[in-house]
Amino acid sequence: MDLMIDTTGVDFQVSSPFAPRLDKDGNVRRDKQGGTNLPLQAVQLVAWTKAGSETLLVTVATDNPPELTQRQSVTIEGLQAMPWVSDGKPKVAFRARSVVPVSAPKSAPAAKQQQA
Repeated sequence: MDLMIDTTGVDFQVSSPFAPRLDKDGNVRRDKQGGTNLPLQAVQLVAWTKAGSETLLVTVATDNPPELTQRQSVTIEGLQAMPWVSDGKPKVAFRARSVVPVSAPKSAPAAKQQQA
């Protein structure tokens, strides 16, 4: 079962930029679950809330992930949790439709210096 996550009130920052998800043979994994067959890319994010923070590895199916830098603010569209079990231990994988940089606010034009 995939569970959609409400990200209202959560600020996300990049911890590590996108990197390809590889299978055990070192090949880039492809999106079979979503049916797109696009390469799977993962980005490590820090989710900040009023209660604290948590680090998430979020997978996105894309052949052109945005270039992100550490501590850059991003928004997430369609974040979902996918619970699973490995060796009897419960785990959670995170997937999103997209992770995109937050637009930086435009700065005010520099004041012209007056000449004496």
